[in-house]
Amino acid sequence: MPIRATRVLAALLLLCLVAAVRPAWAVQPSIVVHKLIIDMTVRPDGTSTITEYREQSPSSMAAAAQIGQYAIGFNPSLQRLDILEAYTQKRDGTRVPVDLSQVRTQQAPGVPNVPIFRDMQQKIAVFPDLAAGDREVIGYREETDKPLFPGQFFWNINFNRAVAWEEVAITIVAPASYPLQVENFGVDFARTEQDGMVRYAWRYRATDVVAEDLAVVSAWDRLPRMYVSSFPDYAAMAAAYARLADPKVAVTPRIQARADEITAGIADRRGQARAIYEWVSARIRYVALYLGAGGVEPHEAESVLANGYGDCKDHTVLFEALLKAKGIEARTVLVNLDNAYTLSGPPTMAQLNHAISYLPEFDLFADTTSGVAAFGTLPFQEYGKPAVMVGVDGEAVRRLPVLAPGAATISTRTEAHMQLDGAIMGTTVTEATGPAAIALRLTARWVQTAGHEPAARRQLVALGQQGTGVFVFPPPDSFGQSFFVTGQFKLDPQPEILDGDSFAPPLGLQLLVRPGDYLLGPLNRPTLPETEATPCYSGRQSEDLSLEVPEGRVPQRLPKDRRIETPFFTYTARWTAEGQVVRVRRELVTTIDQPLCTGELRREAAAALADIRRDLRAKVVLAGP
Repeated sequence: MPIRATRVLAALLLLCLVAAVRPAWAVQPSIVVHKLIIDMTVRPDGTSTITEYREQSPSSMAAAAQIGQYAIGFNPSLQRLDILEAYTQKRDGTRVPVDLSQVRTQQAPGVPNVPIFRDMQQKIAVFPDLAAGDREVIGYREETDKPLFPGQFFWNINFNRAVAWEEVAITIVAPASYPLQVENFGVDFARTEQDGMVRYAWRYRATDVVAEDLAVVSAWDRLPRMYVSSFPDYAAMAAAYARLADPKVAVTPRIQARADEITAGIADRRGQARAIYEWVSARIRYVALYLGAGGVEPHEAESVLANGYGDCKDHTVLFEALLKAKGIEARTVLVNLDNAYTLSGPPTMAQLNHAISYLPEFDLFADTTSGVAAFGTLPFQEYGKPAVMVGVDGEAVRRLPVLAPGAATISTRTEAHMQLDGAIMGTTVTEATGPAAIALRLTARWVQTAGHEPAARRQLVALGQQGTGVFVFPPPDSFGQSFFVTGQFKLDPQPEILDGDSFAPPLGLQLLVRPGDYLLGPLNRPTLPETEATPCYSGRQSEDLSLEVPEGRVPQRLPKDRRIETPFFTYTARWTAEGQVVRVRRELVTTIDQPLCTGELRREAAAALADIRRDLRAKVVLAGP
């Protein structure tokens, strides 16, 4: 898969001893928040007034550039936002005001530029002459006139450990007749009641920051954090979502006609559901707007059908309306599409940012937004997650199933031969099934966009090789359980191999990940502590590499075979030499039955990944003629 930078944090410099011994993990903060004061007044109808005052300093010009444009997101269809004050306070105490008349409202980044998605906006205050050590001061008021869910209030915050927090004070005042549930992790909390009003107060301070080495799971799973909600439980939240969404799943004449057209000639009910799923996946463009960011109320199914695009909640509304037209029941499921594996105790939208569907008749979950997933197959990151089921009696929180053994496979085969000048030519076939096939199809789409030959050159460079190549594959925009991509390549001459330099059989145009990576956690993160939980999955990965060397050349010595075996996974590597051909086969088989590797399983996985990294570096040296 093309290498992408995802959620990468800047490395921070270790502090020396200053006046007293500081923790070994303490680092110099890039940002110091001197004050964060948030006061909220919540009314019995769920509307609220929130005022925030913040003073913060950058420790470098790079940090000043990072925070010098302060963006405040809001939804103008639900809220009013006013910046009350904003200025740069220089080290000598001089104030350089922000020209509030120049603050403009604009569409938030990542919000699609299409007519029905204009509700998530932001105001940006640009702080003049902000330098390292100066203070950026801003105060603003947010009036919520229309809660996301009628009559309900919820709020949450987490505290980045790479930031120094000197003083944080958060208060909520609400009527005693409007009780709020709270949950706190690493934050001081106090509750007082007087004259029919309840004051909820939190304080936080953490001046020694921590280098986290790019933790894998969400901030909502691990950082100091707090949650507040007026919902008594997730069943109440699910019912509130149903009240917003159910009217949108209307079977109009146009919806009925489209459902009949899609299923024409298909008598089998599962076949009808599959046909509708594939039609929505292929025909309705997915516009990624996270649930909750721009509201939780979907558009009418007929509107989504007419527009031809929609976000996740719009996808579910149209999919479920078309199913309903054929008498097939479906329920919306709210889940996390990123790397959060918990739900807050008080019901909030902190970890719920995506909507998919559950078809109880077939006991099957379906996500139409990937556009290429086989019916009943989900992307990797949705398996095993806690989710909120809409439209069910009793407990609404359910856990999506983990991947079944053997459901996800990746196999790569590279066969290459070396010419007398050291150039290497060959072919790579990458084949995948289940959720891995989704990733491979999306990669093939990337190749189509980038161009087959330019994409091949970029992938060779990403794999540490120089040369040219081309990808060949069938159309990726289909829904089979498996998919394959062929890559033909020619690497630049490497005569040093013939002169005795060590080498490994080339990866060629291998796609996706190598054995060990992803299923057991990130392979390329050797400093990630074994105490850090990582997502992990059941599946199988195999890699077959072979290189035919010129006549008269033979390997002096093959690397050692390797076998790692635990109750949940087995990794093997086997080297052979037959005539002029050197081969290595690597395979990982996992039967992990939980969504996260934690505790002893994580320790075993971390140790295995260290051994696998060493194995992947194994090389061969040729003997001369």
